[in-house]
Amino acid sequence: MKQTLRALILALALTGTAAHGQTAPPTTTPPAAAPLPEETYLLGRSYRVETMKGTTFTGTLVSMSIDKLEFDAQEMGRISLERNQIRRADLQGPATAGVGNKPGYFDIGNGNRLFFAPTGRGLRKGENSLQAVTLYLIGGNFGITDKISLGGYVSVIPGLSISDQLLVLTPKISFPVSEKVHVGAGVLYVRIPDFGGGSGYTYGSGNSGSYGAGIVYGAATYGSVDNNVTAGLGYGFFEGEVGSTPILQFGGQKRVSRRVSLISENYIIADSKAGMGGLYGIKINWRRTSLGLGAAYLATFPHDRTESYTEYNGSQYVTTTRTYRQGGDFFTSYIIPLYYDFTFRFGKGVK
Repeated sequence: MKQTLRALILALALTGTAAHGQTAPPTTTPPAAAPLPEETYLLGRSYRVETMKGTTFTGTLVSMSIDKLEFDAQEMGRISLERNQIRRADLQGPATAGVGNKPGYFDIGNGNRLFFAPTGRGLRKGENSLQAVTLYLIGGNFGITDKISLGGYVSVIPGLSISDQLLVLTPKISFPVSEKVHVGAGVLYVRIPDFGGGSGYTYGSGNSGSYGAGIVYGAATYGSVDNNVTAGLGYGFFEGEVGSTPILQFGGQKRVSRRVSLISENYIIADSKAGMGGLYGIKINWRRTSLGLGAAYLATFPHDRTESYTEYNGSQYVTTTRTYRQGGDFFTSYIIPLYYDFTFRFGKGVK
């Protein structure tokens, strides 16, 4: 009897334990909290930034990584910050046309020239540049206002005195007609030494005279700072006398990457017996400097040519006139640059 009672108590205890195990709620691990999303930044856009230390500035976002942001602030230059150093960054206005609408693009100037040829665009006020052209011509251009610029160059040919060097002046005015259309006018003046020298002239002595020559021009440009086309018209002059044959100019530039722009500038002398020539090549851009490399070509137009000559036929002289078609000629340096320049931009107008 006692054994039977003990077996019954043990059975009830085991049954209660099993029932308790079936009704206990399962143990679960709570899900990890989702990470907070990072603030989205847009390259090339302007931000009003406040740092954790309370410093504020407005700048364009030029590069970013997982933990760093780099801004270009006009009043402070390039500023690199850790993301955790930024308290807030407020987006300012729409993207700037022509610059900043592509990641990593930076300002390369106001598009006031191609290689050496002017465009309808002008320098910004306070935007200045120093330039070396093919080693033997150095000078600069200076933005006096947003509409007026002045420039000058001097040759540095070894063995010649200062008075025997070339002097080039490039004053220019320009006006925006609309956001994409700009017109300008100016003068390219060159003082040319008289290397013939007259009596008593000695090479390198500085006793030579000089002549004034150049081009008076007007130009119109359509497009943005980075991508544009230009057409112009000019007349040459020599010693105050303006020529009657116009010189047509056309060209353009296309920025194909962050660093590289393709450039073409061309000139046509509007005379059936003349021709055309120009430069084509690339410009390698950095933030404040650029290197231009241009190959050259020259073409003459086919035209009718008349010649007269006199012969003696045994009894009298006879003049004969003959007209024939002269074919055009073409020369190119292919991909070998004959023109090169190095430009450094500085001043408050440089972005």
